[in-house]
Amino acid sequence: MALRKYRFIALLLPALAGYAAAQQRPEVPAQSPRQALIEMFTGGEDKFVRHLTLEVQQKVEELRKNSLNGELAPLQTLSLLQSGKDQKFDAFDYGPILFALHNNTTHERLEVHIESDTARGDEDDIDLSIHSYRGGIEQPTPVSFGLRLSLKVQQAVWRVDAVTVSARVPVGDARILDKSWWSSGVVNTAMAAEKQSPPAATLLQPATPKISAFRAVRLVTLAEDQYAQKYPEAGYTCSMADLINIGRGLDNGEPYTFMDPEFRNGVYNGYRFSLTGCQGKPAKSFRIAAEPLTGRGMAYCSDDQHTLRSAEDGRASTCQEQGKIARR
Repeated sequence: MALRKYRFIALLLPALAGYAAAQQRPEVPAQSPRQALIEMFTGGEDKFVRHLTLEVQQKVEELRKNSLNGELAPLQTLSLLQSGKDQKFDAFDYGPILFALHNNTTHERLEVHIESDTARGDEDDIDLSIHSYRGGIEQPTPVSFGLRLSLKVQQAVWRVDAVTVSARVPVGDARILDKSWWSSGVVNTAMAAEKQSPPAATLLQPATPKISAFRAVRLVTLAEDQYAQKYPEAGYTCSMADLINIGRGLDNGEPYTFMDPEFRNGVYNGYRFSLTGCQGKPAKSFRIAAEPLTGRGMAYCSDDQHTLRSAEDGRASTCQEQGKIARR
């Protein structure tokens, strides 16, 4: 009986030891550190956050709650970089290239290369370098950038713990004083990417639309009033350049500036503007007319009495002589 008891214990102890060891063994991540980086930068916002440390994720949730649209500005910029219509972003599971950004317009390409991948248990260091190509030929650059991404395992997921940035400037190379060298390679491509992918805050600001010819004629008459009041000895002017930035005000509740610099040469938004009738000193009258450059469309005109008229044949003479009263 005792023999059976000892035999049972002898069989049970190894089983218990194996179970205890299995309980203490950490979970093995399903991805490699490289695969984690690729998912982080190509999988959208949720995947990006997934590969941040748990401590940073808590802070991210706070920032999301305080964000107007629930998104983080850096992630919006990353999305713009990947989705630009003239750019193609690629990631590679194997080989020396990790990421590549190709500009179809300039035929320039940025590549992120893996120089080394050093594993230390549940920690890993990946050294990266940045290379610039134009027409398939690598371009020399005045500054060589290097990155070290340090990852660690938390809850069986590789997460970025630190980023180390290094830069090498060849001050012993005489080309560093050549201005053209600084406008090539990584520097030039990065600047082009920045222009094509503005920050999210900039995208929220709509471009100022050009005003219609109808409204432009009315603003010129208001600008003439401002000019005559500012220079009473001269009165009205027949020089469009004199009206540039003459003043500011409100028209139908909308702010305007006298006048957009594009008016200086008399051509604006598909119309040619002409000022006439400024006789005498001080000039007591003026006439303004706007004709479509193509000859097709409405012509508009006005005068010192602010009588705004239009002509369907697109001619200033018709507008001034028999144009119909225009109302908008």
